[in-house]
Amino acid sequence: MIRFWKIWTVFVLMLLATALGYYWGAVDFMINNDFTYLSFVNIAILYGFTVNVMYKASTKNMETTDGEWFLSDAVLSIGMVGTLSGFLVVLYSTFQGLDPSNTDSMRTAIETLASGMGTALLTSLVGLIASLIMKYQLVTLES
Repeated sequence: MIRFWKIWTVFVLMLLATALGYYWGAVDFMINNDFTYLSFVNIAILYGFTVNVMYKASTKNMETTDGEWFLSDAVLSIGMVGTLSGFLVVLYSTFQGLDPSNTDSMRTAIETLASGMGTALLTSLVGLIASLIMKYQLVTLES
């Protein structure tokens, strides 16, 4: 039963982090800086996964499956897809038709660069954190 309470504590901390993130504007930040919305996909997978693990812990089914371990790695891969998408935006759209003598052209290029890099870093960070939380829950369930 102690496993359930450990996983429940992680779930409550996730809810608290989500509420604080919403209050401090992190959700708006993610909407504005992640044009792929893969960060939200990872967060949705994390919440669904956590509910599943809590159910397993409450029914004393302590066996993990290969699919659960795969999913904990898949969120990291989804974050990397967002990283590559952000880099592709930076590489392909920023420098096409760039006129260094035109201030507006340079400003647009810098905005596109910042947007692409923001997506790249944000999706990687969310994927990494989601993967760590999911793996912690699986190890807690197994131990």
